[in-house]
Amino acid sequence: MMKKIKSVFSAVVDWAAALFGMKDGSKFGRILRRIVASAFAVAVLFWAASAVVNFLDDIDLGRCSLFGKSDNVYLSERVTDDILFYDSYYYGDNGYIANADGKKLIKNVLAIATPLEGDSLVYFSDGQRRGYFHMRDGHLVVKPTYEHAWIFSNGLAAVEQRGRIKFIDTHGNIVIDRGFKYDVCDDGYVFHNGHCAVNDSLGLHMGLIDRNGDWALPPVYDRIYPYDTFWLVTLADRQALLSFSLDTVMPLAPARYDIRDTAILATLPDHSLALFSLQGTLLKNNLISDVEQMMYDTKEVLYRQAQHPTDEAVEDYYTDVYDLDDTFTLRKAVATCLRYEAQSGWYGLLSPDGRQLTPPLYSSIQAVGKDLYLCKSDYYQGILLDSNGRRVK
Repeated sequence: MMKKIKSVFSAVVDWAAALFGMKDGSKFGRILRRIVASAFAVAVLFWAASAVVNFLDDIDLGRCSLFGKSDNVYLSERVTDDILFYDSYYYGDNGYIANADGKKLIKNVLAIATPLEGDSLVYFSDGQRRGYFHMRDGHLVVKPTYEHAWIFSNGLAAVEQRGRIKFIDTHGNIVIDRGFKYDVCDDGYVFHNGHCAVNDSLGLHMGLIDRNGDWALPPVYDRIYPYDTFWLVTLADRQALLSFSLDTVMPLAPARYDIRDTAILATLPDHSLALFSLQGTLLKNNLISDVEQMMYDTKEVLYRQAQHPTDEAVEDYYTDVYDLDDTFTLRKAVATCLRYEAQSGWYGLLSPDGRQLTPPLYSSIQAVGKDLYLCKSDYYQGILLDSNGRRVK
């Protein structure tokens, strides 16, 4: 093998020597040929060493193996200091659960979800089914059996079987089986302070159950889901806010509630806004987000004479555009009332001294006179109001 490599080097050197006129047998020619051969050999050695280093790096990083088996994974999440989830770089390839020593404990893991505080079983999916493993040592507790499953909370986890929601304990035993209908639109069947939102057996209404599976809030509502530290309950066009302990914070009313950092913002049917404390106490009513002065067109006409470019300007490629016709406009004047905005995109009339003359019932308000306003509740139709907020007939 070495003889063949040597002969290849010799042939290349002889070709280079002939190319550069170094084929003569003089002492200078022999020295020059040795220098060229040495430089070529060093370059080949560097190339070979680089290829070997790259190959070893690939093996070390786990992107390839001597057997050609792909293992394109990266550390995605530390469940604990001792239990790690390695996800795949490529969609469709599964990762695995390993311990701190690198030993694979559970293979074919596509995704995981850790439980709420106080629980220890971790949800995982193999891409087809769902199961659970213990976060302490990674041992498998529930094999991937279920098509749909949710994280553990308050010692229980919801699983779906044949369109029904059931609840299992930390040993994988089904402990609640009341025929609750599974709804793909539900956000998740998770307990909060001992209660979970589920559908009735027909899937028509929702309620709250306790850890025994009994109804703590009867299934008569259209929608119930956890919102911050509250249960948001919806029935037709009304909403209510309950604490996780089921105390009424905001009673069922025709309003929409938005939880802020330190308060509850209520949007009422007339698009007005009110602010409540997190305990349900009214803090501020009739909140306004913006105020604008309105202008209207008077009957005074303002003319503008046409500007005709000079010959030099016409020849200039970069000259400004000139009006070739006389134009006119109407002088603007300030209307008496102001326009305020409450809910985004909804407006009302405000007196000059800051009194709300109308609720924010209109999607647009335009001043058409000093004391006359076109107020529209949709794009096409509207009414005329005066500066007292009264309708002009």
